[in-house]
Amino acid sequence: MRFLKDYTIRAVLLTILGLFCVLWTGVGSYSLNALAKIAGGNDLDRHLVRQMTVLSQGNDQYFRFITHLNNAMIEKLDGGTPDFTLAQQALTNMANKLEEMKKLSPGSMDPEIVDAVLTNWQTLLDRGVTPHLRIAQQGTLSEWKSHAKNVTSPLSAATGASMVRFNRAADAMLDSTRVAVDERTLIVRNLIIAAVILGIVILFLTDRYLVAIMVKPLARIRQQFRQIAQGDLSQPLEDIGRNCVGQLVPLLRAMQESLREAVGAIRQGSDSIWRGATEISGGNNDLSSRTEEQAAALGETAASMEQLTSTVKLNADHAR
Repeated sequence: MRFLKDYTIRAVLLTILGLFCVLWTGVGSYSLNALAKIAGGNDLDRHLVRQMTVLSQGNDQYFRFITHLNNAMIEKLDGGTPDFTLAQQALTNMANKLEEMKKLSPGSMDPEIVDAVLTNWQTLLDRGVTPHLRIAQQGTLSEWKSHAKNVTSPLSAATGASMVRFNRAADAMLDSTRVAVDERTLIVRNLIIAAVILGIVILFLTDRYLVAIMVKPLARIRQQFRQIAQGDLSQPLEDIGRNCVGQLVPLLRAMQESLREAVGAIRQGSDSIWRGATEISGGNNDLSSRTEEQAAALGETAASMEQLTSTVKLNADHAR
């Protein structure tokens, strides 16, 4: 972390936050894109499944038609009155399913495969089952059997083959879509896990950076202030860098140097005052000694004057 000591804390933290935002923006963008593709794959699956369902329902209506028609023909051969209502209903449902399939087509399926299904189904409906029902109602038994064998059955086989081809292609597309969805899901999961781990690493490195660049230097500055408060101005403060905290070091050094100069000036002034006070004290003592000497001399002079006065008075008395 020492190589970051010359960069401001704000710049470093903004860089870290920027990297963090870029990281999660990338992860989020890819995840959204992957989710959109997964949603598209799900739509594709639903459409294909719907087409396959319609084909299955149409095929079911065809077999219902054949079953009901055969039952009606058996009733007719037994001399009864055949009921073609159920066969007609199945034929109508088959035609409705064909129209629904046309609306759903081609979708994501190969147009050639879809066209083959629709063409064969329409041909079966127009040339196979519809005339088959009319012949059963109006024709002879031999005509009905001939149409069933020579027209309806081959057309049914062709339609069934095209439906099988459609279902195989749809199964392959569904499998491919599922594989793609699983791959994207796995990638998104791994990407999120990697982003979380990288985020934790960035958080740890950020903590170490703050400890190395801000917490420890502030502790050193606090210790320096404590030493200054105790009167110790001799301890220098090492350079921390040109970051926010490091910019305080030159100011603290200047303050410490200014305090050292002030203390030195005060000490020098105190010494001068002490020397001056000592000289004044010595002068006072000398003056006191001289004053005492002068007082003693004045005492002697006064005594001499008294003695002189007494002698003069005595001489004056003798002169009388």
